[in-house]
Amino acid sequence: MTDGEKYLMDVHGYVVIEQALTSEEVAAANEAIDAHADEITIRPNDLAHASDTLKGTTGRGDLGGMLTWDKPHCDPFRQMMVHPRLTPYLEEMLGTGFRLEGLGIITMDEGAEGFWFHEGGEPFDRSRGYLYRNGRMYSGMTNMAVQLTDVGPEDGGFACLPGSHRANFPCPDDIRFYEAAQSRFAQIPAKAGDAILFVECLMHGTLPWRATHQRRSVIMRYNNGVTAEGVMGTWTPPPWLDELTDDQRAVISQPHYRREDKGSDLYKPRD
Repeated sequence: MTDGEKYLMDVHGYVVIEQALTSEEVAAANEAIDAHADEITIRPNDLAHASDTLKGTTGRGDLGGMLTWDKPHCDPFRQMMVHPRLTPYLEEMLGTGFRLEGLGIITMDEGAEGFWFHEGGEPFDRSRGYLYRNGRMYSGMTNMAVQLTDVGPEDGGFACLPGSHRANFPCPDDIRFYEAAQSRFAQIPAKAGDAILFVECLMHGTLPWRATHQRRSVIMRYNNGVTAEGVMGTWTPPPWLDELTDDQRAVISQPHYRREDKGSDLYKPRD
């Protein structure tokens, strides 16, 4: 992460990583989605809640299970979760030993509803919060939204309230519903292959999709190596674990406190 990117990340809570994927990688991911298009679930128009400004004529599409797909369709997403263009950014925010907490695909067709704006810096959430200490950034859940289709400045899709990850007051609902302070929000344009890195505590959501082409975004949710939001009981490795590289295995393994730098060689590293 460059000094400029660190500054923008700290101030805004997000940064756009241009050309994170090659055109070939984007094409492979889209081909895989096309092959599994019948598995896309259209939501029942339930994400806008009471917001008139975020309502649409249809719900968004959700698609999961990409890591379990047969080869070659699983490969683009297994590679994406520890992609060499993305990993340095995740290590900057989460430290070495970061973990993947979730991976899904969002699709939106013309007229798809928006998503009310959620999270924000207050109240502070220890698993999702953001801090600056001793010359570096620390965050809880941190997300990569990899765009597989172009997003123009008027298309809708991912949007946020820049700087809200540092908020000291709770956000009023009329702002969350995009019915007040609309000019303060940023809808982020991007090209296919770009990735938006953002901290979960940044207030973010989705504007209704206006473009005639389909929105496709891969959402990957990460956390530091000692924090988990969804693990209960004994961690069970997936049956396809042996198919993964060492780096891919590491990012889906269970959390453990020795995965972080403890500042002393007396702590033995933990695989």
